[in-house]
Amino acid sequence: MIVHHIISRRIAILLAVLLAAGISLFAQNSTSSPLSIFGIGEIESRDFGSTTGFGNAGIGMKSVNFLNRRNPAGLSGIDTLVFIFDISTAVKSSVFSTSAMDKQAVDFNFKNLSAGFRISKRWTTGVGLSPYTNVGYSISQMQQVEGTPETFNTVFSGEGGVNKVYWGNAVEVVRGLSLGLTASYFFGTITHNETARSILITETMTANKLYLDFGAQYSLPIEKHTLLTVGGVYGYKSNFDLYRRRTVAYYNVLGKDEALADKRMYLPESFGVGFSVWRHKKDHEWLFAADYYRQNWSVNSDRLRGLVFSDSQTYNAGLQFVPNSRRPSNYLQVIRYQAGVSYSESYLSINGYPVKDYSVSFGLGLPFSRTRSYVNVAVNAGQSGTGHRGGITENYVLFSVNLSLIELWFAKQKFE
Repeated sequence: MIVHHIISRRIAILLAVLLAAGISLFAQNSTSSPLSIFGIGEIESRDFGSTTGFGNAGIGMKSVNFLNRRNPAGLSGIDTLVFIFDISTAVKSSVFSTSAMDKQAVDFNFKNLSAGFRISKRWTTGVGLSPYTNVGYSISQMQQVEGTPETFNTVFSGEGGVNKVYWGNAVEVVRGLSLGLTASYFFGTITHNETARSILITETMTANKLYLDFGAQYSLPIEKHTLLTVGGVYGYKSNFDLYRRRTVAYYNVLGKDEALADKRMYLPESFGVGFSVWRHKKDHEWLFAADYYRQNWSVNSDRLRGLVFSDSQTYNAGLQFVPNSRRPSNYLQVIRYQAGVSYSESYLSINGYPVKDYSVSFGLGLPFSRTRSYVNVAVNAGQSGTGHRGGITENYVLFSVNLSLIELWFAKQKFE
């Protein structure tokens, strides 16, 4: 007897669990960077999926056995019979250095929940939840009472961030050419606190925003065993209002609660290009990918803190090798070995100096089932800061784990 899977119910249940679990997991974004005091926080530039080990390149890559979050058009590479579910987490150990002191911090956070599958011969879809920005800092400053030699300590602290739920879609227009669209909903609350003596001033900023961005990919065989894929992504400039509220408490008793004027910002116009070269010959696989991505943040400013934003840009490149994917003689031959490099300039400029990040990465893709589900582990080591004397420098090691489950949900099964 041939029985079809009741896939609609399973998909609905999984997506409901994904959304409910994701909202609770991402409610507390985590970072310890003092620079997250500015703007909307520290923007999450990594995907924390199977590409983390080779520099997060992906704009020009097909999602053959993973979910591509760099370019929605890449989803068209998902096989017609599979359902892919991803969950990612990371631990970051950092040392923040200034001319006066060093501070060590360890942060843990869930980074992504997502699922994807093919709806029809030409249409593939994926949904997910991930952090967009992280805020988490605590800064102490001694201040003097005007007209007296007396001093007191003021503590500035913050937490929260902006998350996004996204729905990506890809349509294969003609053989080799795919177009993509992602609909995202940004939400979250950022809290800034100022504590001095017995006074606590709290300002909250709440974000709610719908947004669309676009992608395209084209794949071309350049010889019998080599495939070249090129891709591009684009996002338009759009209003991004933050709803503000301030409370003042004296000796833990609420003294004032008032709504403030909305803070007008813009999601910047953005664009990116990338390519990948995949070669499969004599059972072994090589994959090289490289990206460039830019966001025009300079249309924004933070008048409250006297901050001017800069256009951000990121360069990613990586290499992946599988020794023997077809007829392996041992487990080591089916592992995906990865290495990559990344360079980025943040949207933040401190005293006229842009915040830059340099990192190298290494990763392993460890298959563990007949459907080639993977545990992807990666280590990123890097340095972030302005490079200016007197500024803040962060040296970090980031360890991430991604579980990519690939299930044959859409296949027919036989039972005797």
